[in-house]
Parts: sequence; C-alpha cells; structure tokens
Amino acid sequence: MIELKIEGLSHDGRGVGRNDGKAVFVSGAVPGDWVQVRITEQQKNFDNADLIKVLEPSAQRAEPFCALFGECGGCQYQHFELAAQRHWKALNFFNALRKAVNLKKCEILEPIVGEGLAYRRRARLVLGRNKSDKEARLGFRALGSNEVIDVPQCPVLSPALNQAIQAKREHLLTLASRNLKEITLVESGNKVIWSGVPIDLTSDATEPTEALGQYDIQGLSLDFPAEGFIQVNASLNEAMVAQAIDWLSLKPDYKVLDLFCGVGNFTLPLAKQVAQVTGIEGDLTLVQTAKHNAERLGIANSRFFKANLFEEQLRSEWFLKQTYDAILLDPGRQGAQEVCQHLGKLNAQRIVYVSCNASTLIRDVQWLEKQGYECRKANLIDMFPHTTHTEVMVQLVKTAKKSQKKPSKIFKL
Repeated sequence: MIELKIEGLSHDGRGVGRNDGKAVFVSGAVPGDWVQVRITEQQKNFDNADLIKVLEPSAQRAEPFCALFGECGGCQYQHFELAAQRHWKALNFFNALRKAVNLKKCEILEPIVGEGLAYRRRARLVLGRNKSDKEARLGFRALGSNEVIDVPQCPVLSPALNQAIQAKREHLLTLASRNLKEITLVESGNKVIWSGVPIDLTSDATEPTEALGQYDIQGLSLDFPAEGFIQVNASLNEAMVAQAIDWLSLKPDYKVLDLFCGVGNFTLPLAKQVAQVTGIEGDLTLVQTAKHNAERLGIANSRFFKANLFEEQLRSEWFLKQTYDAILLDPGRQGAQEVCQHLGKLNAQRIVYVSCNASTLIRDVQWLEKQGYECRKANLIDMFPHTTHTEVMVQLVKTAKKSQKKPSKIFKL
C-alpha cells in the first residue's frame, strides 16, 4: 500500500503516478489526485495498482452523472471533467505523434468538440439472462465482464434511442435467455431502426430491419444498411467531414481518391467540389449502397470499387497508372498499413488521414513520411465523450524530401 500524486493519464484511461521514479497505473484516478493505492502487479518498467482511497481530489474530478458508472462498461471518464478529458486525450495523441514523426511544420489545432450528453445516434445493446442470477436484462456489458448490466435509459444516447428502448423494453425482456443476443438500434430521420431483434418491432417508432437507414451530411441525404457502419455522433461527423474537405484544399479540376469510403460519407460531399472522386471499400454491400446513393442524388462524377485494402493494390484498376490530386483515408481501427506503403506512387499533393485509432494512424503516417509526405496539420475530434475513444485527423503535404527512417511495424501509444 502506497500513496502517490497522479500526474498524467494513460491512453486507456488510467491515472499515472510515480513511485521512486517508476510509473504506476491506477484505474479510476484523475490527474491531480493524491491517492492511496495497492500495487497489484509489478513489471520491470511500471506497476499496476488498485485505487483504495482518494486522499485529496483533483480539481479535474467530477461527480458521475449516471448511477451505473463503474458497473456499466460503456463509459470510462464520467468521474473526469469533460474539458479535462479532452485536454488529456489531445495531449496523449500529440505527444505520441511528435515522438514518431516530424512535426516541425505541423500546426496543432484545438480539438473539435460537441455536446457531452445525448450525442449517440447508434447503440448496440445486449439482451439476455446473466448466469449469476438468471434475471432478464437489456442493456450493456458490465465493466470487464460479459455479464449484462440492465440499462433502462442511458444519458449519452439520443432522446430518440431512449424512447425506442422504453417503448419495446418490457416486450424484449420476455424473450431474454442465457444465450446473449446483441441488438443494434440507430436513428434514421425521425425513426429508429432495430437490427438483430428476435421479433418484429415495427411501430411508429421503428422500421423493419431490412429497411435502409438515412442520415444527412453536407446537405445530402445518404442511405446506409441498417446493420452497417455509421458515425455515432451526427454533429461531429458533420464537422469532421467539413474539416477534411477544407484540409484537402480542393480545386474544381481535381481527381480525389477516398479509401475505406463506406456509403460515401466523405466521397459524395467531396464530389460536389471536384471533377471526379473514386471511392474504394472492401464491403460489397457498402459499395452497392454508395453507388445507389450517387445515382439517387444524381452525382455522376463519382465511381466506386470493391477492393481489399489489406492486400497489395498495384494491379487494381483504380491504382494502376493512376494519379490523384488528393487522397482521403478513413480506415477502421486496424489502420491502412498495406495501402499506405504504396500511396506515394499516386503522386497526390495532399493526403488527409482520419482514424479512430491514434496508434495505427501514427504507424501509417510513418510510411507516408518515408515516401516524401510531411504532417502540416493535426487535431482531435471528441467523437465519443466520456470514453477513452476518440477520432483523430492529420493533413500531409507532398515534399521533395523523403525520410530515410524505417517506419515502426507496430506503434503503440
């Protein structure tokens, strides 16, 4: 048992203090706290510890707004002032980026932020009976467990989602079993679509699961598959797309490549400003939906291809003997290492990379730096308040100088 001052925050949300110079990671601690902890695991360069008591609370500490905080695994930061959450998320990202790549000419921008509550328009619930007490539950997985925490309403979900859950909750609970079932619900205009539901929930508040959802972006209404990916935060998705377009410094005669394009979240707004946009996506359903969106909206200067972007693309139609003025990437958490090793061959003057995983973004930027690109802008988008997750974005500009430094195979925050 020791006492220590918490001086920082790890990328996974633990407070960081030092004991005789050795880092100690403490779950539930906030920078500025003076705490009593119990060491639970000792490693060569760091220790892990449990928080026993907050002796002197930090000014950054906050009272959780949800009674289920600490039980439910959905949020990690409710005990942390929202502004402080954003400060530490951004600081960790920029420090990690600075250690890995050249930021001498890079402008670090203020984080893009929005509302801290009622921001999620998509949620994945779990329906089932826990092994421990056999009680029927509809909610989220417990912190560090597969057990289900019953969640009658959630403060970070939009009013529409909470209303839909309340309307169908009692009926769904009658269908709960020990085989846990994941249920997704997502806003679509003024309705909510359910997916993975064991019954027909069609009503004024819901649509059948086979229906396409729809959302607005940059003045366009895009369809998306009910179980397909959609950014959970509508207002910050709008801000993110606007910033990406701005950072690409587009001209009317430009040809733009959009990798991991989904249903056209970036592609179709980009198409309104340039001569041609090519969208690449590995999921056939999303490619078909993107084409459908372009046709429905009359956007003829966009084209879409299905391609596995985790394999070498040198023989692909959209890559072979092609050049682009600008490139946008928005991969999943695994990043885009395979394709980033070859993007320099397309001779784009600007690349904007958007990611929900800072570690893989930084790794991939190292590959782009080796091909003559420099980071010129970087910032963080607080897409998921009260969680350890975030969205980050960098702008890279083509220069004559290429880096001789070999990129890291794996970069960890």
